[in-house]
Amino acid sequence: RSMADAPQPAAPSVGVLTNNEKNLAVSFIQFIRHKVSANQCTDDQIEALEVAVQCLESAFALNDANYAFQPSKSLLALFTGAEGLPETVGADPLPEPTPAEIERANVLKEEGNDLMKGSNFDDAIQKYNEAIKLHRDPIYFCNRAAAYCRLEQYDLAIQDCRTALALDPNYSKAYGRMGLALSCQNRYDQAVEAYKKAIELDPSQESYKNNLKIAEDKVREATEARGAAGVPGMPGMFGGMDFGSMLNNPAMMNMANTLMNDPNIQNMMGQLMGQGGGGLQNIFQAGQELAQQLATTQPDLVEQLRGQFEAANASGASQNPSNQNKPNENNQDPPAGTQ
Repeated sequence: RSMADAPQPAAPSVGVLTNNEKNLAVSFIQFIRHKVSANQCTDDQIEALEVAVQCLESAFALNDANYAFQPSKSLLALFTGAEGLPETVGADPLPEPTPAEIERANVLKEEGNDLMKGSNFDDAIQKYNEAIKLHRDPIYFCNRAAAYCRLEQYDLAIQDCRTALALDPNYSKAYGRMGLALSCQNRYDQAVEAYKKAIELDPSQESYKNNLKIAEDKVREATEARGAAGVPGMPGMFGGMDFGSMLNNPAMMNMANTLMNDPNIQNMMGQLMGQGGGGLQNIFQAGQELAQQLATTQPDLVEQLRGQFEAANASGASQNPSNQNKPNENNQDPPAGTQ
């Protein structure tokens, strides 16, 4: 029998990790720990990497027994060997492609576009990958983002749009496509900003204006829902919050511990708790001051909390058929993968 006729291993179920995936995570964690133990990290980096290790161990369900695996080569050595990359320090230089490389990259991009038209999104991504290896053109990243959107891999799509914008800050279509991906994740407040930037760069594009209106409507609906779930002065503060998920999230708990050990936050909390006898208005005022302090000292925590609120409200809104009007790729002009 040929290899093509041999039975293929079944794909793992959702949430089930293969041993190879766990071994890859172990290898990356070991890379992190070697960097730390070699004194090659600052104190801030060490703190952030500790959180990263906790998150990886939790996400990949790793325990001490998994660390019995030891790769024959370091992950960095395998990576550089496979990619053939030079060892550099600092910013990664962007080598100038040759005319032949640019020509070949454009051919690969067009092949990817044809695959997109045939709904062969995975194959299209591979073509864009090959094109990007030869020439880091922002169009290739934006087209690949379109393919990721069709596969509902929105985080990858957003990153590709951000990369395209790093290469060309005036690329309106990258902002428009990022707005689409953000909207598909119910991150409408961020989608609004992306669409506004797209319109600023390309005022003639009606699809951006239409999608902006949809996103703004969603933001308004979420704001109204939070107001209905809350109390005066603190609209929707804890409405729909999944505290169980928060307590099981190592990154969230680490930030919470950091937050509670911050002297400024401790002082603010003391004021908040000590003003219970001063009337409800004083409590609201102290709460507002605490929120401002949080936004300044713990922006990541605030962003994650905001995400929790938005997800909860979006979940509730999804039960209402009138709230299903979302921006979609068909509102993008030109269509995905035709640049």
